[in-house]
Amino acid sequence: MGSRRVLVTGGAGFIGSALVRRLVADGSRVSVLIRPGGSMERLEGIDGLQVCAGDLRNAEAVAAAVKVSSPEMVYHLASTSFNQGQATAQDHFETIAGGTLHLLEALKDRAGLRMVATGSAAEYGSGAGLREDQPLRPGTVLGAAKVAAFHLLQVSAQTAGLQPVTLRLFTPYGPGEHPRRLIPHVISCALAGQDIPLTAGEQERDFVYLDDVVDALLMAASPSVAGGSVFNIGSGQGTRVRDVVERVLGLMGHPVPARFGAVPTRTDEIMQMSADITAAQAQLGWSPRVPLEEGLRRSIAWFAQRRQMAEVGG
Repeated sequence: MGSRRVLVTGGAGFIGSALVRRLVADGSRVSVLIRPGGSMERLEGIDGLQVCAGDLRNAEAVAAAVKVSSPEMVYHLASTSFNQGQATAQDHFETIAGGTLHLLEALKDRAGLRMVATGSAAEYGSGAGLREDQPLRPGTVLGAAKVAAFHLLQVSAQTAGLQPVTLRLFTPYGPGEHPRRLIPHVISCALAGQDIPLTAGEQERDFVYLDDVVDALLMAASPSVAGGSVFNIGSGQGTRVRDVVERVLGLMGHPVPARFGAVPTRTDEIMQMSADITAAQAQLGWSPRVPLEEGLRRSIAWFAQRRQMAEVGG
């Protein structure tokens, strides 16, 4: 990518920070849009970053960030999170749909600009082997907000000449993932010697390792990828939550029990979710390289090292 000017929204997040590190290592001049008061911990030690403080929900702040960064390429990763339990329906729509609209308005005079955005498997609703061309039937507010953002991106290609590419991420995991999410939560409890209350674990998810997601994001920036394209990014295989938990605990020597069924399943839970990744393989030249077992080993090692460092430091 060379010395291209790149703006990243959500650059301080789990996936965004890993992407920013790769972009900087590749020589890009990176600006990140960070909401005021947001944590910069994941970006520590990265030299040469331009930080633009601004909330996506504020159109003027977004426009100012675009003006200051003058991007030749945009990665739009900022989003609310379904699993952390803090976002309301209004938060989802104002951040995901409203934030996308504000960003597109700020970019409307930059015809030809490539914008890679992260969508979500939640746009489809429940299903196995989900394809990009099937109807979008979200069963959650977050999924509905992502669908709205996706359609705004598609309209931008027609009305402003932007070149959006959407990657619908299934279940990314890896080092740096939010501690409340499934795999870090299980690892942390096991390291602390605590029992793990869980749902019955019958939900099926398509887990894809962080480095593979970043590879896909970088590949999607290629001028050879048509504007308006959408790709599923997953492993192409569904795995029960119960089985993933048992594999994590098995790799750690079964230090604690998993109490399946101790937590009720959410009323809006998506029970089945896996991707058909044929399009990404054929058109992006992308395939996941890190098998689940190896990704879990890397995640366990990272969280164990972090815990050890915290104990030494504390």
